[in-house]
Amino acid sequence: MAVPENRLTPQQRERRTVRRRALADALIMARREAGLTQTELAEAAGMSRSAIARLENSTASIASDALWDIAVALGMRPSQLFAAAEADAAARDTLDGV
Repeated sequence: MAVPENRLTPQQRERRTVRRRALADALIMARREAGLTQTELAEAAGMSRSAIARLENSTASIASDALWDIAVALGMRPSQLFAAAEADAAARDTLDGV
């Protein structure tokens, strides 16, 4: 479960924002490459369209089970979504010490 915004430091909030945006961009790109609408992806992943929209708007976090379901619906592995997110320079910069 995600930590509430008011319990994070400004640096933690910024890191969360950057990471969510990178994953959102990776999700949007993968969904479009798969030729799916948000509704179609949501149905295939067993989620609501509004949940997909929140992920793509980077306003929500994602549970690991949901990430697996989305990846399967897209015909890919969860690691591919993360690899695409890590390709974003700003997101990569949040990996301090890695």
